[in-house]
Amino acid sequence: MHRYSRIVGTLALLLLLPLPLLAEQTPTLSGTIEFGGKAVSVQDDSSRVNEYIDSRREDGITPVGRFDLDIDGGPALRIETEGDLEGPSDQRVDTRFELSRAVRGYLDYSVLEHLGDHDRLDYIDASIARPGASADPANPNPWPGTLTPNAVPGFMLVDVDASGNEFVVRPVGGVTSYAAAVAAESAYLAANPNSRIAQTGGAAVYGEDLLPGAVFSVTRREVKTGADIQIPSLPNLTFNLDFRNEHRKGTEQAISMSKCGACHITGEGKEIDEVTRDLKAGVTGKFGVVTLQYEFADRQFENNADAATTIYDPVIKPGQPLNNATFDNRMSYDYDDGLLPYDRAPDSEKRTHTLKAQVDLAKRTSLLGSYVNSKVESRKTDEPGIFTLDRTRLTTSYDGYGIKATTRLGGVKLNARLRLEELDSDNVTPTFYPITAPSSPAAGLTFGAPAVTSYQPPGGAESIITRDVLTAGLDASYRLTRGAMLRLGWEMEKVDREDEHFGETETHTLKARLNYRVSRKLSTRVGYTYQNIDNPFGNPDAALVPLQANTFPSGVTGDSAAYGTTFYDAREADLSNQPEEVHEGKITATWAPSPRFSATVNYRYRDESNDLNRSEWQQRTHAPGVSLWYAPNQNFQLTAAYNYFDQRSETAFCQGFYDG
Repeated sequence: MHRYSRIVGTLALLLLLPLPLLAEQTPTLSGTIEFGGKAVSVQDDSSRVNEYIDSRREDGITPVGRFDLDIDGGPALRIETEGDLEGPSDQRVDTRFELSRAVRGYLDYSVLEHLGDHDRLDYIDASIARPGASADPANPNPWPGTLTPNAVPGFMLVDVDASGNEFVVRPVGGVTSYAAAVAAESAYLAANPNSRIAQTGGAAVYGEDLLPGAVFSVTRREVKTGADIQIPSLPNLTFNLDFRNEHRKGTEQAISMSKCGACHITGEGKEIDEVTRDLKAGVTGKFGVVTLQYEFADRQFENNADAATTIYDPVIKPGQPLNNATFDNRMSYDYDDGLLPYDRAPDSEKRTHTLKAQVDLAKRTSLLGSYVNSKVESRKTDEPGIFTLDRTRLTTSYDGYGIKATTRLGGVKLNARLRLEELDSDNVTPTFYPITAPSSPAAGLTFGAPAVTSYQPPGGAESIITRDVLTAGLDASYRLTRGAMLRLGWEMEKVDREDEHFGETETHTLKARLNYRVSRKLSTRVGYTYQNIDNPFGNPDAALVPLQANTFPSGVTGDSAAYGTTFYDAREADLSNQPEEVHEGKITATWAPSPRFSATVNYRYRDESNDLNRSEWQQRTHAPGVSLWYAPNQNFQLTAAYNYFDQRSETAFCQGFYDG
């Protein structure tokens, strides 16, 4: 708490320093100070009910305070400061000042702690056991076997020389639980330190929370300051300068997944130490009916934290007990590579130029045009020996052109808008290096080019960001009666992506809203929105390989160098988490029988659906609520509210397990 008190005191001192020089009259000081306390008691998961820390994270009582301070030095100087101090994780101090009516500025400081989600990963464990498979993995018992989360999926394998080249079978007959299998193999490893263990041969997916007792939270500290400046000799111009510094520090959960052995999902923690700095400078000029505005913005993002790391499981190919020779030649890393970084945000810098022009014409007609140019540069890192990139600095550019017109036709107010956006991002060519052991028959080969030791995907990695977006809209409002206002709207958005694999997405939106004051005490608002989305963003070849398309002897496993590409290219089902059709309705009613009391009820319903070629999903949301406001006198106000949220999703799809 002492640290935050020093910050508040320093800011106040800096603001008070100009008083003797700027005040034309003796400054007057006024303000209020409030003291109190807050009690917090949380049961079960605090991140669900105390996500944004209110005074404290743990149960207990926290002293809190509130203050406001006004310094009036006449036309030359005026300062207004107010703040809320509710513990070290919830603070806010806002200051507004005016100097000789030529400079109007602000200085704000805030602290807020955010509890992050902690996924326990305890809901995805599943496996299909193969009884007897440990005795003869090449001829497992007939499918489907027994579905149980606790059965050993398939059989245990041992890499006897830790080469990563060939695994042999170690029967674990009679062992029926994963814990017992681990205990048996741990004893074997203790006696054979040069060996390592993997398991395969059955479909399996399991999650593992490596930090079950951890609390993930990030504290955000932000300082914002800026001013509007008017120079007497340039009365038509107003200059603005703004600065923002945000520091996020704490921990978040990081999730990684291993496959080609079993689908093994692990949750760990990663450090957060990020700094974002924004600097803006601009000028606004008014010349009769024309207003011009230009602004330059620079944003720098620095990630000072170490990346999260994980050790991936050993790679095991389908069709064991054959060796891994022609399977490793399409894998880049596994257990032997040790700790590898993942889930890291790169440093970046963004520069933006914004130009706006507005013309105010007769009969409440105005035209607004805008142009935005922005460029983002981010720094990427590769993993030598695993993959390399042909460039380590990626650039994304944005150009936006917009025009907006507002006018009246009789009693109808019209608003039309048109916007064109162009996004262009660098493409990257990665080079992958296989893990095939030097002693393997497949050493020096890859499934893409049998004569070389590395592989580049054809065409490189095309950026999904590059696209053109066209948006057009028309809004209309009309007063039906003295107490009724009708608003209608239409919007079309067309997204044309350069990557033809994902195609074009076109969205049409229709909106209608009616505001109606039934009487002086009762008012209502009803709204409806409909959206139709053609080809929402998704993967057109995401899943489901027809069995008749498999040419490999084993049906769903293969030892061919072309197995992976042939198998995945045969997928037929498309998948998307975006809807094709949306219906949304809202209704609100407010009853205010007196100036000191009001009651509001509201209800929102949203229906989203997508009819995919092999499956469909639907999501329905109900959100009713009620709020009451009561003020028996000017010094006391009471607000009570209740909100209910019910969202249900229905998806018909089968989750796939990795079988080695």
